[in-house]
Amino acid sequence: MKKIQLLLLIIIVKSFISCFVNAQDIHFSQFFSSPLYTNSANTGNFEGDFRGVVNNKNQWNTFTNAYTTIAGSFDVGFNNLFIPGSRSGVGVQVFNDVAGDGKLGTTQFCVDLAYYFPFGEQKKVLLGVGIMSGYIMHNINFNNFSFGNQYTGEQFNPLLPIGEEWMYDKCNYFDLGTGLNLLYKPKKELVIQTGFSISHLNEPIKSFYNNADSYLPKKYSLVVSAEYNIKDDLWIEPNFLAMFQSKYTEYDIGAMLRFDYNPVSLQSIYFGTFMRTADAGIVVFGFKYHNARILINYDINLSKLTSISRGKGGVEFSLIYIFMKTKPFDSPYYRKCPDFI
Repeated sequence: MKKIQLLLLIIIVKSFISCFVNAQDIHFSQFFSSPLYTNSANTGNFEGDFRGVVNNKNQWNTFTNAYTTIAGSFDVGFNNLFIPGSRSGVGVQVFNDVAGDGKLGTTQFCVDLAYYFPFGEQKKVLLGVGIMSGYIMHNINFNNFSFGNQYTGEQFNPLLPIGEEWMYDKCNYFDLGTGLNLLYKPKKELVIQTGFSISHLNEPIKSFYNNADSYLPKKYSLVVSAEYNIKDDLWIEPNFLAMFQSKYTEYDIGAMLRFDYNPVSLQSIYFGTFMRTADAGIVVFGFKYHNARILINYDINLSKLTSISRGKGGVEFSLIYIFMKTKPFDSPYYRKCPDFI
């Protein structure tokens, strides 16, 4: 019993400390399904007029009240703005995360802008530049915690004073980010993208104690992806992510197979596997129906927490819907012949 209490205390303390000293960002296993969150330069980078994205993640359900994350974004794309062959976009993001018994919450609102410059005579290369500005709020409920002063021997008395004084139970700040994305389409069967982004350019203070040493360090992300038509209706979509934030590093690598299948408006079926180095194996399955792509993945924990999590990780869900406006039909020009001919 004491070991379990000690374990829970360690988890709470680690989560609590992460809010004050060099805190780290929430990440999605489906980084390829959270385009604006991954890189602001992805704003408007899709074939269509409007795009809506929803991401939901539940991590470490074997722990009590672990992590529940939901995010959404909406962006609009424009063609040929200012420059022929260009692509631009504007979008918004909403993000909410709740963790632990203390209900440590994060709510984020962001606005993203991006512009893609075409290169080459055939416009096969696009260079995108994006910026993000946002406002982030954190809150925590200290009353949900248990403290050593509330124990008399092995008996817990919630009515006893905790012996701690908190300065704030809320903190908020402005956040800035930027990104680049290089899109190359050498032929119809192949698309290659490379993106680099920097989050938290202003390194905002993130502390419930108003501690100037507790800041959110810059996060650097590199994403490389491609789409390649192997044969007929079979495509492969490899993806690679490298992320660096203070002393924290993460590498994700894997690929999805896409089979373009079209019975009853079902356009594609997806299956993929990914590996997050020294942490988790990821299995992805999904489909595309009309203009909506739905993917579900399961993370299998492979880290040192396996003995606690019993190998169980988290479930993640994503929905991407792209809306295309109906294009007006232009009838061909013709002249009516005179009646006397």
